[in-house]
This record gives sequence, structure tokens and C-alpha cells, in this order.
Amino acid sequence: MDNSRRSVLQMGAAALAAEAFGPTIARALAQPANTRTGTIRDVEHVVILMQENRSFDHYFGSLRGVRGFGDPRPLMLPSGESVFRQPSPNGRAVAPFHLDTHTTRADHNGSLDHSWKGSHERWKHHDAWIRMKTPMTMGYFTRDDLPFYYALADAFTICDAYHCSIFGPTSPNRNFLFTGTSGLSAGYDGPLVARNALLELNWTSDPGNDHAMFSPLTWRTYAERLQAAGVSWKVYQEYDNYGDNSLAYFAAFRGEHADRALMQRGRSWAEGSTKENAHASRGEYLVAELAKDVREGTLPQVSWIVAPYIMCEHPAAGPGYGQSLTARLLAALVDSPEMWSKTVFLLNYDENDGLFDHMPPPLPALGPALGASTVSTDGESFGGEPVGLGPRVPILAISPGSKGGYVNSQVFDHTSVVRFLERRFGVQEPNISAWRRAVCGDLTSVFDFASPDTARSQLPDTGGYIAAADASRALPRAVAPATPTVALQERGQRPARPLPYDLQAHCETDEVSKSVALVFTNNGAAGAAFNVYDADGTTGPWFFTVEAGRSLRHEVLTDADAYDLRVLGPNGFLRNFCGTHGAVLSVAANTDRVQRALVIALRNTGSAPIEAIVRMRAYGTRSENVTLRGGQAVQLAWQIQSSADWYDVEVVIVGDAAFLSRFAGHIETGAPSMSDPLIGAA
Repeated sequence: MDNSRRSVLQMGAAALAAEAFGPTIARALAQPANTRTGTIRDVEHVVILMQENRSFDHYFGSLRGVRGFGDPRPLMLPSGESVFRQPSPNGRAVAPFHLDTHTTRADHNGSLDHSWKGSHERWKHHDAWIRMKTPMTMGYFTRDDLPFYYALADAFTICDAYHCSIFGPTSPNRNFLFTGTSGLSAGYDGPLVARNALLELNWTSDPGNDHAMFSPLTWRTYAERLQAAGVSWKVYQEYDNYGDNSLAYFAAFRGEHADRALMQRGRSWAEGSTKENAHASRGEYLVAELAKDVREGTLPQVSWIVAPYIMCEHPAAGPGYGQSLTARLLAALVDSPEMWSKTVFLLNYDENDGLFDHMPPPLPALGPALGASTVSTDGESFGGEPVGLGPRVPILAISPGSKGGYVNSQVFDHTSVVRFLERRFGVQEPNISAWRRAVCGDLTSVFDFASPDTARSQLPDTGGYIAAADASRALPRAVAPATPTVALQERGQRPARPLPYDLQAHCETDEVSKSVALVFTNNGAAGAAFNVYDADGTTGPWFFTVEAGRSLRHEVLTDADAYDLRVLGPNGFLRNFCGTHGAVLSVAANTDRVQRALVIALRNTGSAPIEAIVRMRAYGTRSENVTLRGGQAVQLAWQIQSSADWYDVEVVIVGDAAFLSRFAGHIETGAPSMSDPLIGAA
């Protein structure tokens, strides 16, 4: 949310006793999972804490084993620079830099512009961060700044391809969490599709403060669907909720005729929290309410937690406060080991504020000029601009079924949380667009319900975090460095969850028409989105969505003497096709999941012999020269088990400096694996 939406809250001293939550939680989190059925049915409680305005790279770009600052295959900008070196109006590149919370008040620096992206043209090359957000967009934290969150990532599961649902502010993103849409899929196309509800100035939980001039939203929320299906639910909040309870903006939760049961579950606030003590609270009433329900065995099946402003991690409310709140909420949950054994706790963030993330989000193609899709893109266009996903934001899945320090790299967004609830409780949300259902998973791949990890974890004590966050306000303001720095990522891998992907892409050229077409094949169990970039940026980019079990061919270039195209897909998937129309070598690569091999098919489409070189660019040193007679086809199968099934192979033609076909990514075998060994290796 924008700070202009309310006066800055007074930051009084916290009325909290310092408790050693780390050891307490660590002991309780060793509780084994409920494995009565070995399925998602063993989950009886889902608790969702959505915090504010942090991008993935900003929080976790330096974490070991995730696709962060050490990404070995980042997007390349039309300038030839890596996406990590963003252009600025003064002509100098700006790179990610560390926000040191010990010497500056970086954790209270304040918000950047995070309004609706507005123009696809402006953002299509993912290089407008400095121009639109200022150099402060490139600031990031490390383990030293976020010790509790990094420890949670090492103990449980972090997702490094979870995106906010729209490249825009808080309200529309939270509406995706609470309703599956920001309006378009429900027939609403007004300004709140992509903007905050500026006419509703009630940033408290008290319905008596609702603004009479605000026109409430009218489509059905997921909470109402749960209520109708007999699934218990509740919103936990204090008097101050920073306006983050999306239910308050809907007609069913407003006015004197609102349903009493909906109001009781969706708009009441924690006992003891009042207007008078709201400024001094550090979330203690919210935590006490949750703890009471856990203690009395009345924790609902679905819980949404809405933090008071100071604890919500908005950029002016430091992450130390949020880490303290998360620790206390977990302590309340694990106070009942039996209940914890069947609980999933999800910590996610509504949007990225204006903070940089290096991964360009998937987008729907609204017409042939933007690409193509095998699935309908209805409900994904606003003002003629593609909506699609926004930048990556953090999510931590904390439960007995997600232990082990895993990374999950399936593409998700906020509707994935709703779909997880669909899978568990059988209550469908029809407002989720077909395109999102194809591109984004349902979070079930994050968990191992049948054979959960039993490892014990060490977590730091968070007892002093609030006092430290209060004290840091007196430190100097953080500023961007004058010269680019090198953002370092922790070395090493982490275990990786199996993913439902089996994706292929190859290039076809026509010498007569000088056309270039891309062919996508999805042999996996989930849909996938691909972003395609022309190296010099004069054409494209293009966006392709291919459902599971489908193929797609699309002509991207015509009358082109030469081409240099990069195809980006999930989990480090890369294809790079370069050449001129005189080349006579056709190359395709497929993955053999059973043999754990990359199968490279070469075909000489001309009449004269040619010599090709097939070689590993990374993960090994293998190289093979292949001579092909005119019309001859050859197939090579290279085993890649030794690199945890990661591959990066290129094919070149001897005597043709322009030709290159490059294939990189990961072979999914259906079993857990390891993260990309090249991440952070430089």
C-alpha cells in the first residue's frame, strides 16, 4: 500500500516480553506430520499470513540454492547487459546492492512506486526499473538481515517461482487471494481491477468507519463459498489492519443488512485490541486470539491473518517486526503438537512494492503480435494491456509436510493458494481464469504428504527483533551506491521438489520466405508459459502458453536475414537459436526422463556434407564432432545424471560463425532432485 493512504502510525515501545521463540518453535516443529492417509486429506488447517510489498530478489535473492542473483542464465537486455545491470536515465547501469540493516535504517526506508504497470510497451524488456522506481529498487537483504526467515527457508520449503497476481498494488493482489480475481473474471472491469480502493479510507477493522461514498465490489468471495459449503474459516486481525482485509471492500461484508455470520468471521477483531491501543500494539492481541483458538481446539479449517501496519513488513515497517510476528504465530500454532501435525502455514507477500526482481513474469498473448496460447486468455486484458502475473514475491510453506529445506520452482501466484484450498476442501472458485489455471500450479507439489521429512531444525531466537527494529530508526537512511556492486549469492545447492514439467522448444526456418517459427511441445503434467526475446530488441518479445499435452507452432519473424532468439521457461529452461537462412542444419533436443538423458537430433537439410560440434557449455566437458552427409539425420543421447539432471548443451557448425542452437534446463524424473549447481557458483 502507498504510505499516502494513511498517516504514519506512531511507533510506541512494544509491550512484549522477550521470549526465546526459536528453541521453542524448533522443538515443536520436530512433531511428525499427520500421515493417516498420506495425502492432502491429512491437512485439516490452512493458515495464511499475507504480508506487504517485498519482491523475491529483495528478500531472498542471496539465499543458497534458489534462482536469485547467481542465476547462470538471466534475461539479457537489448543493450547486451544482464538484467541485473539495469539502465538508468543518466546512462550508468545500476546493479543490486545490499541494504545493511546494522549501519543504516534500510529496513525502514519507505515505499517506492508500485502502481499498475500501465504500459506493456514500457515494461516489455524488463528494463524500466530505474526509470520507473528509482535506483533504490535494486536494494536487497541477506541472511544477516533476515535470520529468522532464512532459517525457515532452510528448515521448510521456499518457492522461487511464486509471482504476485498482477503487476500492481495491494488491493487487486489481495483480491486475487480472497476471490481468485481482481474483477475481470467476474465481469467487473472498473478501476479497482488494477488500483487500490482510494475512496475507502477505512484502514481499521471497524465497519463503523466504512466510507459511505465507496461503491463496494459485488462478486462472490471465496470466504462466502466456504461458508456455503460448511467449511469453517476466520479472519484474524486487530483494530488496525492497514486496510488489508479485502473482504471489507465487498458488499456482502458491509452495511446494516450484511449477514451476521459473515461479519463475525470476516470483520470482527481480536479481543483487547482497541482504537486507543492500536498504535502501541505489536500484534499481541492477534497472536493471543490465534493461541486461544488453538488451545481450545477451535482453530478453523481456513484462517487468513491480517497484520497491523507496523507488523505487516511494508517497506517503512521493517522486516524485524514481521519476523517477530511470524515467530509468535508459529509458537501459538505449535503449542498444540497434535494440531500442528495437520496444519499448513503459508507466509506470502501481496506485491513487490517497487522492488526489483530479475525474472520477467509470464504474460498472456492477447493477439498474434504478442504470441499465442492454447488456452483462452479471457479475463486477462485490462485497458488493452495484458494482465498476466506480476513480479516474483516470497512464499514460505511451513508445515510438517514441507520440511527439509527444499526449493520448489513451479510457477505459482496468489490464486495457487485458493486452488490448494480447492484441492483440500472441494470448494471450487470459478473466478480464476483459464489462463491462470494453465500456467500456475495449486501448491500441492510443494508438499510430500506420504513421506514427509523428519529432520529437526535450528531456528534463531526472535525475542530481541522488535527492540532492534525500533532502534534502527535512528540510523542514517540507506542510499544507492554511486557505482555498481556485485550481488553475491550464497554458494551451494538445496534439495528441490519434483516438478510437473517436460518441455521442449525448437526453431524452424524457411529460406524462401526468410521466416522463423518456434515450435513448443509440452509433454508434462502442467501448463507452461514461455517468454521469447529477440537479442537486439527490435522485435518482440513474444509470450506463449502451452497446456499440458499440447503443442504450438508460431511464426515470430518474417523476411529476416538473421535471427537471435532466446526462449525462457520455468526452472531455468533456456533455448537460444541464432543463425542466417543459409544454414542447412536442423537441430532439436528432447529429454528422456526414464534414461535421464538429453537426446539431440541433427539433420542436414542440404546436399553437401557439414560438420557440427555438440558440446556442453556447463555441467561437464563432453564434446563431439559429427559429420553429416547431405540429407543425413543423426541422434545423440547424452546421460546427465552426474549433474543432478541439469544440462546446458550447444550445437555449432564448423565454418558458420552465426549458427548456434543452445539447450539448457533440468530433466524432471518425478523424484526429488537438487537445485541448479551453477547458481551462486561464480
